This record gives sequence, structure tokens and C-alpha cells, in this order.
Amino acid sequence: MFSTVIRVVLLTIASQMATITTRVTCSLDGLFHQATALEVGIMMALFAFIPALFSIQIGQWVDRVGAKWPIFVGLSLISISISVPLLFPADTFGLIPLYASCSINGLGMIFTVITCQQLVGHVSNAKNRTNNFAIMAMGYSSASLLAPIATGWFIDHIGHQSAYQFGFGCVALGFLLYLAFQSIIPRSWNRPQRQGRSSSWELFKIPHVRNVLIASSFMSMAWDLQSFMIPVYGTSIGLSASEVGWLLGAFSGATFFVRLLMPMIAKRLTEWRIIACAFGFGTLAYCLFPLFENFYLLMGVTFLLGMALGASQPNVMSLLHTETPPGRQGEAIGLRTMLINVCHTILPLVFGAAGAVIGAGAVFYVVSALMGGVTVFTSKCQKKSQEVLNEHG
Repeated sequence: MFSTVIRVVLLTIASQMATITTRVTCSLDGLFHQATALEVGIMMALFAFIPALFSIQIGQWVDRVGAKWPIFVGLSLISISISVPLLFPADTFGLIPLYASCSINGLGMIFTVITCQQLVGHVSNAKNRTNNFAIMAMGYSSASLLAPIATGWFIDHIGHQSAYQFGFGCVALGFLLYLAFQSIIPRSWNRPQRQGRSSSWELFKIPHVRNVLIASSFMSMAWDLQSFMIPVYGTSIGLSASEVGWLLGAFSGATFFVRLLMPMIAKRLTEWRIIACAFGFGTLAYCLFPLFENFYLLMGVTFLLGMALGASQPNVMSLLHTETPPGRQGEAIGLRTMLINVCHTILPLVFGAAGAVIGAGAVFYVVSALMGGVTVFTSKCQKKSQEVLNEHG
């Protein structure tokens, strides 16, 4: 079982590195060609627009057909997305190929993310589920650490096209791993199929599922801000592409570090307590971020933010698998992914427009205030969860 999780994580790292490389390169490529903060926001929104429309259906399809075909489709779409700016560079064709690349890349990512998350949940049990998702989250962190740093280096030393080529190499590695790991990728989940055609939104009627989805959506908002506004803010204060890459890498390194510690943390704190603490420290980090322009101080604040946000995902996924009715886990992941991608679609536009009006730094304060409110909400969820445990204990 553990070896299966590791193999899925390796496949996840390859596909995520391709996706993240494309996202970072498109944003910096656009900024290099004089794109405004709003235009970069549109690019980031396009990563999520189509996935927001189809995430639930993709999750339902994954529930029905297993993992083999969805992973293949996802890797194929990511390959196509990277090919677009390679064949139609922005120097000649402007921003249109970047918009197209972002749209296709986001859709491909959703196929691989939903399927790999479903696969890890499928091979886990109640005792090791949180730890297995922490291992998977460390895979995400590894990709998020390596991809921006490598992307920044390629852009600064060779050019934007070389960064896209690096991303294409990553997805090619993903295909090789997919072929090598055929034996552990199931064609079906060997469980009862969902009966009837009840709406996916009925999952919101389950209080614990609803609370997890709400918390996950706001955490996505916080994640979106750092992935979008750090390049914008860094560029506005004169940081190089490599320095922006290192800031994004510091965030990802922190998420890896906190997830490495997650087995020890999970022994002492409940999932909801960890999520509440994550929002609390995230509130503090976003208050501090616009106070600094020094690269090394920004590295420290970014690391704190990564520690906060990185602690949330394994616990969100564990709660979602635990509380969702059998046979609907993929659908629940799809619903969560849809909500996240609605945030991914709307918020970059909002952040981009707000950054153009009130300045990049002020946007951090707005999100900090929102996260403070969600800290209170998740603390109440922890209390309700504890009350339920006391009633049954």
C-alpha cells in the first residue's frame, strides 16, 4: 500500500511540475511583454475557468471508470497546453497563445489531480489516510518548490521558450511513469456504484462536508493570492524572475516542511484544530507581507505563509474522504475542485483589478482580514466536532 502511494506521488510530482512551470512561465512571459496586472489575472483565471465548469462531471467520471483513462487524458492535455506557446511564441503572436495555454493546462491538471487524490484515498484506511495525504501533499510541495526555481533560472539565463521546454520534459516524464506504473492504476474502484441521479450539491446538506468545502474554498483564496500576487508584487518592487522564483520556492519549501512534520502534528491536534491554526498564521503572514521590500525578509514571510497554508490540505482531504458517503468520493473531490476553481477564476481578476486600483500591497491586507474571519469560523467547527466526539465517547 505504501509503495503504491509513493508511485502515485511520483506521478503527481511530474504532472504538477509541468503544470506549475507553465503557469509561472505564462505569467512572467506576459509581464515581460508588458501585460498589465489585470491581463495576468485573466491568464490565471483561465487556468481555472473550464475546470470550474467540468470538475464535478470529471469527478463523477473518475468514480465510474477508475484511474487509467483520466490520468492519460490529463497528461495529454497538459502536453498540448505546453506545445501552444512553444509553437506560437508571444514575441510573434502576443498574449493569445498564453491565454490558450492557460485554459488547456488547467483542464488537464484537473483530470490528474482528482484521479490521483481519489487513488490515494482508495488505497488508504482511517488510520493512515491523513499521513498518506500528507505524503501526497509533500509531492505537491516538491513540485511547487522545484518548478518555480527552475523556471526562473531558465527564463533569466536562456529565455522563456527554454522554460516551456523544461515543462514539456516534465510531462514527458509523467507519461513514462504512467506507463511504468500500469499495474497499480486501477480500471475500476471495486465498490458499489452510485445509484440514482441526485444533485452533487446535496453533499452540502451534510454539515461536516459543507464546513470542509467552505474552509477549503477560503484556503484556495489564500493560496491564489500568493501564486498570483507574489510575481506581480515582486516585479513591482524590482525583483528579478529568479528572485520571484525563489520566493515561490520558499513558500513551497515551507509547505513541504510542515507536511513532513504532519504525522507528529496529527497525533497532538485534530484536523479542524490544524486548519484553524493554518488560517490564523496565514492572517499574520498576509499582514506582514506588504510591509517589506527586502528580498530576504520577504523570503521569511513567505516561508511562514507556506507553513500555514501547507498544513491545511492533508487535513481537508482526510476530512472530505471520511465524511463523504461511500461511492461519492470522486464526486466530492470534483465539487471541492469546482469551488476551488471558481475561486481561481474570479479571484485573480479581482486581485488584478484591485492591485491596479489600490496597489499590490493593499490587496494583502484585504485577504488578511478575510482570513481572520475564517479563523473564527474554523475554530467553531473544531468545537462542534469535539462536541460530537464527546457525545459518542
